[in-house]
Amino acid sequence: MKNIVKKRNFSEIINSYEVFFFDLYGVTHNGVKLFPGIINILKRLKILKKNVVFISNAPRKSIKIKKFLKKLGLSKNLYLDVISSGDITYEDYLSNLKNKKYYFIGANKDKDFCKGLKIFQEKKLETSNFILNLGLNEGEKINKYSKILHDAANLSLPMICVNPDLEVIRGKKKEFCAGSLALQYEKFGGKVKYFGKPYIEIYKKAMKKTKIKDKRKILAIGDSLRTDILGANNFQIDSILVLSGIHKEIKEIEKICKKTNIYPKFLLNTLKY
Repeated sequence: MKNIVKKRNFSEIINSYEVFFFDLYGVTHNGVKLFPGIINILKRLKILKKNVVFISNAPRKSIKIKKFLKKLGLSKNLYLDVISSGDITYEDYLSNLKNKKYYFIGANKDKDFCKGLKIFQEKKLETSNFILNLGLNEGEKINKYSKILHDAANLSLPMICVNPDLEVIRGKKKEFCAGSLALQYEKFGGKVKYFGKPYIEIYKKAMKKTKIKDKRKILAIGDSLRTDILGANNFQIDSILVLSGIHKEIKEIEKICKKTNIYPKFLLNTLKY
């Protein structure tokens, strides 16, 4: 079993790194408000002239995310940029398609996701080229989509999953994400292409933004072993697991790390300076 270094405060770690990849949901905010210590940490990093990039599996483009962060009270001058799985899907995959028809699954607020692309939304599975999976509307359950997913699998429609996360905690409520639908689709025999964490493309794009060359100077901060920490491991950078998001109720995290063979370098109960 690998050794996980437990820390009480973020300030114990920061001097060893120049660039910080922060997750959003579960680390920076809970979907409703910012976590108490985050502004202070970002201000301290700015004073120390460190670079902060938010990397998120949010199934929308970063321009929308930046507006949401501003609404929550997080100023743009506290971070360098935002890179989302939505950006990666849009720029690296969907923008290369022409005259393709997609069947949309996602929240109503994200129906404009493909604006500016040369692909078209289709109402029927039978006449679609692929499923574009951005997740669920607030409060929806996976079983609502069982028939659609089953029928699509029978048609051998490929699925594009714009958010590999299985769930998030919005406020105090657990909500399912696009990754849960994709997992169900795979159980029905469907094929899925994923974008975002834990795949390294999103980290490559974030690293390019910072212009840093040495991966040893990058630290990723996340709340999910399955996406944030595995992604950091895949990209061969150090990471902190913060127990403020989906693993909040798990007391035996080291056993889970051993079982999954996914290890962060550091462990923090809460993200505070």
